[in-house]
Amino acid sequence: MTRADDFEDLTPAQFREAIVSGSIYPYTEHRIHKPRGGLRTLHTPVRRLSEMQRAILARLEHLPPGFQPHPAAFAYRSGRSVVDCAAVHLRAHTVVRLDIADFFGSIRERHIHAALKDAWSHLTGHEYRIDLVEDDDGRPEIGLRRTGRTLRTFALARLVTVSPPGPNRTWTNRGTGRRVVHLEATGQSFSVARPDLVHQHTREGFLPQGAPTSGYVSNLVMREFDAVVTHAAESLGLRYTRYSDDLHFSSRRRVRHEDLDRLVARVKNALEPLGMRLNTNKTYVARPGARRSVLGILVDGPAPRLTREYKRRITKHLRGAASFGIDQHRHHQNFEDLAELDAHVTGLLSFAHMVEPGWAEEQLDDWKRLRAMPLGHEEPVPVQHGLDLPWGPEIEASQAELAKTSIDDLVRGAQRYRSSSDYRAMLEFVGRFKRYAPFNAMVVHIQKPGARYVLSSSKWRSTYRRVLKPGAQPLLIFQPRGPYMLVYDVGDTEALPGAMPLPKAITAPVSVASRAGEKELNDVWHHTLTNLAPLGVRLTLVDHGASSCGRTYRSASAGFVERPGSRPGDSRELYPTLFEIEVNRNLPLLDRYATLAHELGHLLCGHLGAGPDDAWPDRFLPRTVDVHARNEVEAESIAYMVLKRLDPDVRMGAYITGHLGPDQRVPETVALNLAFKAAGQIIEMGKRRIPAKSLQKRKNGPG
Repeated sequence: MTRADDFEDLTPAQFREAIVSGSIYPYTEHRIHKPRGGLRTLHTPVRRLSEMQRAILARLEHLPPGFQPHPAAFAYRSGRSVVDCAAVHLRAHTVVRLDIADFFGSIRERHIHAALKDAWSHLTGHEYRIDLVEDDDGRPEIGLRRTGRTLRTFALARLVTVSPPGPNRTWTNRGTGRRVVHLEATGQSFSVARPDLVHQHTREGFLPQGAPTSGYVSNLVMREFDAVVTHAAESLGLRYTRYSDDLHFSSRRRVRHEDLDRLVARVKNALEPLGMRLNTNKTYVARPGARRSVLGILVDGPAPRLTREYKRRITKHLRGAASFGIDQHRHHQNFEDLAELDAHVTGLLSFAHMVEPGWAEEQLDDWKRLRAMPLGHEEPVPVQHGLDLPWGPEIEASQAELAKTSIDDLVRGAQRYRSSSDYRAMLEFVGRFKRYAPFNAMVVHIQKPGARYVLSSSKWRSTYRRVLKPGAQPLLIFQPRGPYMLVYDVGDTEALPGAMPLPKAITAPVSVASRAGEKELNDVWHHTLTNLAPLGVRLTLVDHGASSCGRTYRSASAGFVERPGSRPGDSRELYPTLFEIEVNRNLPLLDRYATLAHELGHLLCGHLGAGPDDAWPDRFLPRTVDVHARNEVEAESIAYMVLKRLDPDVRMGAYITGHLGPDQRVPETVALNLAFKAAGQIIEMGKRRIPAKSLQKRKNGPG
């Protein structure tokens, strides 16, 4: 078997086929020590395979709701956290924790194939095969070609699994070659040849811990298991969640011992078809008198709470710094410098803020005062005190797992950088701020797209004479032994007297200049929002940085968007949610409306496909440089025409020119007639409430 690093000259198709056939091994192995002993093997895919897997993940996350992970699964899903998982179990009388042994290693190719064999064909309503190509930036994209053959989920399963070389490293039967059949009635076994399947002599792979697809794919494989266990738990009066390999059950009443035995037996039966088993050493039952926690968060009350051990780990540093001075405390705790100590404490406080924000803010205020003291200051500062007890190995292990899963979730969120424009924006940010590592720059963009410049609060004050605004949003970056430290975007700061003003290109890079009145803008904004629901559009205001405006995408929700009746007392109108539009709430109202007009332009021009009842044509095409230029020129032209009706002297910058050809000509594929119609409809949407039938009327235009 040959290392994949030696095949950089292969075409995407050749590289893919080499992986599927097993002729190359495209992973690097890393072994790390587990908190409780033993080794964990991580399989990191080589760059080309990692990019392919990220492209596959982007498709998987847009599967129809019927093929998405079960609601009981909380790990590796955007918008869900450990706190959300723990919140399901609040007011728990009894908490039961079960652990699946060798979780990722037990998920084999056959399980992935079974979970995905129907999902890919339902992605578009037809049977398709996978087509991996490279875009103009040399990065892979997933294309789907309609074909009369069945979906090649075999190749997909091979692309997201690992089969290390060497004896006894993987399973020998992955459902190809000869299959052993056992007859229970007679006790006889015999083998059946399967000559119709390809790659019969390669070994079965398993899900690699370390690949970007593994977390989400594991949720898809466990979907049926989660459904079965949810039903079993509900029949016993229990609530159930799964966070990767951690299964938690809780009840608000006493649970009989025989019911717990019945629950464990049902979980074991549900795991058996997947070849999985429970780690009996990690089974835990907590009743009143014991610590009832989920993922290190107490759930015995009406709200999530931190454990006393976790709070004591924080107050230990506050007491030490207040009693002996922060520099002496640093020496005593063996931190290399004050920055490392500060990163460690603020990292602990960041997680605490997710669980108990009120308590964490008090401790953070005390820590800020201590941090600002002169190094020789030894006068105690009033802080909240607690007993200084040792940090137990169980809590240490729990927090290590939380940190690991949090990093996984952050990195998985970086899929937004698959487009060339977003990727370039991230690289520009990395180049602007050399103070922080490239990985941390990416983490900042994941948390707050559009962030321009970030620094710690102390650096903003000392270097630029700027302080944090009330309610400033802290951004987490990773530090040695931290694991976090807090930084803030320039948009969350304000200048002190005498501070040098920052360029407008930094503080307001996308500002639209107009003389339109505030009341007129408010009316137009309100009317436009009222008319979104019949188009199946849900608008969400998001907390992004100054250089991020908005985006539009197909909704993965199976819910409804509503608008009130036209008169008081009328019933509300409900429409299926088809599209999502995100607009940056931190932009001025005029910029928000310009962004909304731009994103509606994408919809009404059919860039995301046809509208409800064919209200607009389907002009969706796979993303290329030419298609992207067509889409952006049309959408921005529409926004320009819409704002021109508000103010003939409006100025919107030179955004369009960045998408014109070398000779500054408008792309030939731009449909001006359709853009004019879309602009007219958006203008009308801003004037009054429009009946649903009029909004959904078919729009004819060039395709």
